[in-house]
Amino acid sequence: MAKVGRGHNSGTLWLRRTWREIDRDSECDRFKDLRQKERIKDADLAVLAGLAGAAVKTMFGGKTRRPQHATFAKMASALGYKYDLVRDEKPDYAAEIPKTREEYRAYRATLGKRKAKAKAKARTNGHGRSK
Repeated sequence: MAKVGRGHNSGTLWLRRTWREIDRDSECDRFKDLRQKERIKDADLAVLAGLAGAAVKTMFGGKTRRPQHATFAKMASALGYKYDLVRDEKPDYAAEIPKTREEYRAYRATLGKRKAKAKAKARTNGHGRSK
């Protein structure tokens, strides 16, 4: 698995290979901490950043898992920060790409098994008997 970075666009290949997990971007927590440190309400940050109040509220409430880069950039600007892509180190693509492809193949196989199982369950109407 790839290294876990500090957050959205942290300079690592990926924050985390997330197709197997349900998680959210750690950058959401980082911005929530900044907002709390500045003692600004969600609604006020939304107004300052030019975002919908619901967008900020759902992001900080944990419902939004993958906010767009533009959302982070607007909030950073509203808080007086520059939000930019900065590379810490260059990933080893030759090593990462084959591992990633294999993990994705395994994931697709798991999805195929789940789909087949769901089809079989639908055929038996969920009660162990055929229709």
